[in-house]
Amino acid sequence: MAEPHDFPGANYHFGPPPGLEEMIGWLHVFSNGRCTVSAWKPDAELLAHLNAGGSIFTSHMTGSDENGKPYVFPTYVGTEEQVKAAVSDTGGVW
Repeated sequence: MAEPHDFPGANYHFGPPPGLEEMIGWLHVFSNGRCTVSAWKPDAELLAHLNAGGSIFTSHMTGSDENGKPYVFPTYVGTEEQVKAAVSDTGGVW
């Protein structure tokens, strides 16, 4: 499993819905209005899985336009430096 964590540059914090504070934690993010970035630390079990060649899966929000043409909102996964570069490439500033 990986746990989200606060990081320098985070400028917004999503909290749990009322009544679910014991089940759901906080998600610290950087957001510039176009891109939202969170930071996650893998535990030893996940690191072992990855080191053995395992995969991480991500979920992306998608949809389609009025003509039925599909679109997807990109998700970037990588080191802080790699994700900062991707955010900068989309016209954002971090």
